[in-house]
Amino acid sequence: PSTGIGAVAMNVTVVDGKDKDGYGFVTVYPCASASTPVPDASNLNFAGGQTVPNSVLAPVSADGYVCFSVYGDTHLLVDVAGYVPAGSGLTALDSPKRLVDTRAVGGRFGSSSASGVSVLRLKVAGALTVKGAASGLPSSGVGAVAMNVTVVEGKDKDGYGFVTVYPCASDSTPVPDASNLNFAGGQTVPNSVLAPVSADGYVCFSVYGDTHL
Repeated sequence: PSTGIGAVAMNVTVVDGKDKDGYGFVTVYPCASASTPVPDASNLNFAGGQTVPNSVLAPVSADGYVCFSVYGDTHLLVDVAGYVPAGSGLTALDSPKRLVDTRAVGGRFGSSSASGVSVLRLKVAGALTVKGAASGLPSSGVGAVAMNVTVVEGKDKDGYGFVTVYPCASDSTPVPDASNLNFAGGQTVPNSVLAPVSADGYVCFSVYGDTHL
């Protein structure tokens, strides 16, 4: 419709992407104009020559626009699957917010990492961004959170690696028999995740292998 859209569900595809300085990425965000500042976030990562898709649940601006910022050089396909009406059960943030970047804080982790840490526990409710700013996520009342999760330079174990995202009461909450993101050696791979949170607002990320997140 021409009005009343709060967010839109899309499949975004980089076609024959050409990276810059060894990597490339796409950020999808609501924008009042082409000069709206680009958020410190990514929805889709690619290397030279790759064709890579990812699903994105993107909020739209007050006048119905979404921007696609590309670091690198690519063709882009955008396929829409549906929308979330404004004021419905999904609360869209004003722009994507980065909550975790282990390249800056914490370092690599996973079942085969030097640190021996395989689970990262994150409080989503009331979370701050990696730069210490408010994320817009409330401190209570969050049932699930829409995230883009990216493995950066993943190192597999026994020929494969994966990330599982799940609600957790503690670091020792059993990891579900499921995966949200799969990777092989050296890959940088994203995926969108709609993850429920624990009663006290936490989500855990379990890594089989070794990666930045």
